Amino acid sequence: MRLLGPPPRVPLTRSAMAGEKLFAQIGCAICHQPTMFTGPNIDPALDRKAVRLFSDLLLHDMGSLGDGIAQGTARPREMKTPPLWGLRARARYLHDGRAATIQEAVRAHDGEGRRARERFTQFGPVQRTFLLDFLNSI
Repeated sequence: MRLLGPPPRVPLTRSAMAGEKLFAQIGCAICHQPTMFTGPNIDPALDRKAVRLFSDLLLHDMGSLGDGIAQGTARPREMKTPPLWGLRARARYLHDGRAATIQEAVRAHDGEGRRARERFTQFGPVQRTFLLDFLNSI
């Protein structure tokens, strides 16, 4: 399990490349950081490697999106940013599967994710398609 790679990404189309820029511009990449690095490891395959995770693995106050469960240091409105890798292969979205579409998942963001959600809802159909094409490439 330790050496299994992440789900492979598909090649980016021009639309997906434009969507990647929008992803950063509206603030999604603040929490869903595209790349993290592994720490020092005696195994060269794991030593300081870039991982296209699309997460910061931190707890964030998600407002009404929170599931109401307090666990460990996480309060009821806090959630750990889920990795987005493999997003295109999922049938349901959000950590508990309550969103049927990626758009529904984005629109459910609240708390620290509210600003990105509001920017997304202001997109026209072309910008929305760009962003969704990017998310479906992960």
